[in-house]
Amino acid sequence: MASYKILPLRNEGIDLEKIKNRVENMSALESSADLRSGTLPRSFRAFQGEMCYVEYAQEEETEVTTLDADDDDTIKVADMYPIIFLGNGYVAYDANLPNQDVETEVVDMVSNLLDTDISYEAVEFDKDDLEGVVDQANKVREANFKPSNQKPNSVSARYLPGLQETEIWHQYENDPMEKVRVDLPDHTTYNVSFYEKGKVTVHGRKIPEDIQVEVLRYITDEVVSNLDIDSFQKKLGGEF
Repeated sequence: MASYKILPLRNEGIDLEKIKNRVENMSALESSADLRSGTLPRSFRAFQGEMCYVEYAQEEETEVTTLDADDDDTIKVADMYPIIFLGNGYVAYDANLPNQDVETEVVDMVSNLLDTDISYEAVEFDKDDLEGVVDQANKVREANFKPSNQKPNSVSARYLPGLQETEIWHQYENDPMEKVRVDLPDHTTYNVSFYEKGKVTVHGRKIPEDIQVEVLRYITDEVVSNLDIDSFQKKLGGEF
């Protein structure tokens, strides 16, 4: 299972060679900081001549208990977070980041790799967007609703044959959705969940990077591209 957020870019075209060079120049391995952070050049992979995958790495200190010491030892460990340039005006990045500070660093790294001063913001999916996902789906596997005028605060319907024909669906289909999990056309091996806060989860075990890239490209081409992205972009220091 892999979860991502989606950043819309100002322009569709990207220069893979330029990004690769900046990945090398911003390597965490070359940092002189006590706790290093930056790109991980060995993780860089290009796909179909227009997309690429790279990991943002960040060191932190943690305490471990050893058999040879009375006290805990402090060691440095590294976490890696994927960034995927999809070649169609969108970038996907790891949605399961530990805190807002790390998310800000990852998004800033996207700007740095593109050599731009634009500060990007992730998309979110509203009720109409999630309903659009349902309309395009081969199968709806699960839906979480937020009833507008009654309790409970959340209702989940899942794994029912013909889910959209059930009583629970008809009862809540006009209420806002928090999440919908679907089989996308031509991608039945891996089903995908969309969350109102913008997270997209590709379900499956040990999904190869190239498959993740393929599914994310499809999602951005067929779903996210229908959003009004102007509200998600701004210049550092002001609107553009």
